[in-house]
Amino acid sequence: MNQEGIRQELEQALQSVRHNPIAAQLLAEKAIVRCQRNGWIGALALSNLVLGWACALQNMSDLAVDYFQRANTLFKDVEDAEHLANGHYGLGAVYARIGEYSLAIAQFRKALSWIVRHELPSQSSLRIRIGLTRGLMNLGYWPDAEQELHKLKEISDLTDFDNAKIQMLVLRLAFYRGDQRGVREQLQRCQEMILSMDARFLNLTLDYYHARYNAKYKKHKTGEAELTAVWALADRHNADSYFLAYEATLDFLQSDYPKRGLYWMDLLLGQSLAPLSLKRQIHCALAHFYVTHRRYELATTHYQAAENISSAIRESEVNLQWARFRAEDQHQSLRNQVAQHSKNNQVLAESNALLQAVNRIAMTVNAALDQESLVRHLREQLVGWVDAEVIAIAEVRDDRLVFDCILEGELRLPSDSLLLTEERSWSVRAVSKGRILFHNDFVLNDELLMAESQNQVRSVAFIPLKCENRVIGLLSLQSHQANVFDARAITLLEYIAPVIGIALANLLNLRVRLELRGALNKQQQELNDVRKLMAHVADHDELTGLPNRASLPEHFMRWQRDGAFSCLLLRITNLDALNNSVGYGMDEEILKLIGQRLRNRVRPDDLLVRVSHDQFLLFVQVMKSLDTLRDFAGQLRQMIEQPLRARDKTVAAEGQIGVVQYPDHGETLEELMSMAGLALRHSRDDDTGVFCVE
Repeated sequence: MNQEGIRQELEQALQSVRHNPIAAQLLAEKAIVRCQRNGWIGALALSNLVLGWACALQNMSDLAVDYFQRANTLFKDVEDAEHLANGHYGLGAVYARIGEYSLAIAQFRKALSWIVRHELPSQSSLRIRIGLTRGLMNLGYWPDAEQELHKLKEISDLTDFDNAKIQMLVLRLAFYRGDQRGVREQLQRCQEMILSMDARFLNLTLDYYHARYNAKYKKHKTGEAELTAVWALADRHNADSYFLAYEATLDFLQSDYPKRGLYWMDLLLGQSLAPLSLKRQIHCALAHFYVTHRRYELATTHYQAAENISSAIRESEVNLQWARFRAEDQHQSLRNQVAQHSKNNQVLAESNALLQAVNRIAMTVNAALDQESLVRHLREQLVGWVDAEVIAIAEVRDDRLVFDCILEGELRLPSDSLLLTEERSWSVRAVSKGRILFHNDFVLNDELLMAESQNQVRSVAFIPLKCENRVIGLLSLQSHQANVFDARAITLLEYIAPVIGIALANLLNLRVRLELRGALNKQQQELNDVRKLMAHVADHDELTGLPNRASLPEHFMRWQRDGAFSCLLLRITNLDALNNSVGYGMDEEILKLIGQRLRNRVRPDDLLVRVSHDQFLLFVQVMKSLDTLRDFAGQLRQMIEQPLRARDKTVAAEGQIGVVQYPDHGETLEELMSMAGLALRHSRDDDTGVFCVE
């Protein structure tokens, strides 16, 4: 059979692969052997495409990715736009199924670009746009998803099945907007369309939205029970199931039943097949929830978990970059094998050396703890690849490009920065364009360079550093020699740029995390200080600073455990008269001065409490005799009645003291205070102003 016959069989297999993926796989594997032997590149590309779809439908994701990448590389060689768009769509579908939606979106957009560039029928873009819209929704890019929905509605000649899938996406968008009326109307529209179809997936999805509507807007328990039933039937190998469950869980978390939301969040986190990107969203949502409820320790835990997952995702992206490099290396070997084996061996050797260099650089820069160590390690690893005397790394900070670390040889130069509006700067142009800019015979004109050297700069390269498709920094290389950046050096820089970008992102995130931890610790310290102040205010008198009546039971229990003690109740008897004669507020100044006198007089182990407006209570250890105690009380009364200086006037307070003993005159605080009050009343009739109960 010739190449055309094999292509026809493969085209038929591609059309029927969804119905019988195993038969299509067997046919394509046989075709690959024959195509490689005869050098039929077009048929070989189509064989890999069929194998990619067959493996994808059998949940063999790793093999599917490999076959799709091979097919895409070969289709570019033969400039087959239609099948190349199909290959990018298949690769995006595999990434979407395993939850790698950032990669899936990139592949879907590549597929659409080929369709638009070669003016293929709009019907070809239908499934691609549906997958792209679903991926954007899962990552929370709702405005972009809405734009794609508008483009889907513009496609004509839609089947009922495809129209139903589009309306389901519109319903999902309505739930995100939170418009109950819009949700109800769209739900009714979807129900009318789907009831006549025999599609298990659409019916199960419709059941999910009915249950979610009931849980969010009607009966919470009924809706949750329905969602539980739908979850039991969901395809756990499809990442979309987890994102839909997450959106329903957010409804619970934001409702009057947040505990149910927390339960479902924990359930989703425990799913081993749930995508890492979803788990990161869950941890961020839980952190935001706990911050809102001032549970800062739990919030910090989830922020750290989200950061750890982000690191794992970035490591996964690095691994995918390596895998992509290895795949491209294999594809190059496959293409060149048809021509000559000697050239293949040379290319393979160079590729292996490049891979080893990328691997070494990745391990080295990811082990760096700061930007200076990153730059120094990178310079060491570039020896033999790039002869650069000046190397610098900058980060994009607000509206500036900030070079914190610039090395010329072993010398670290002062930091520098450039405005991102400085269009004549090659550094700024590289950041704005998002691609490597280099020149091998550079003439120093008006260019803003970091290094001030006596030797003229001849070769320069500016490599933008990206993380998650966003430029976060720049790697600048400068040499005094010409023609330093050849194709080999530029290839290495292209491959290591994502690795260095991820390492720089890790360092920047580490700095942000440390700043956030410091801010949280500061808030926690402030909260502890406020709690201590509140506790002090609660059991101390504001005027005198002495313990107040509210704290007396706790102090009594402590003294009670230590055994017998004496209780003295002191009262200032002429406060009202002094207040009336001298002026309003005099009583507070007198009480403050008397409180200070009493505090200076009593011993550190004694307890002095202000129990009412004009009364103080004093607990002292049992003295040698009752006469000694009476003399002590008399000394206190004399000290109280010593003249006071307040408001530029000399006044004299009058006091009375009642003295009782614990436990002789009362075993409880109430009994003891009652007896002390009786003793205080009897002190009025005593010439000394002191009455001791014997």
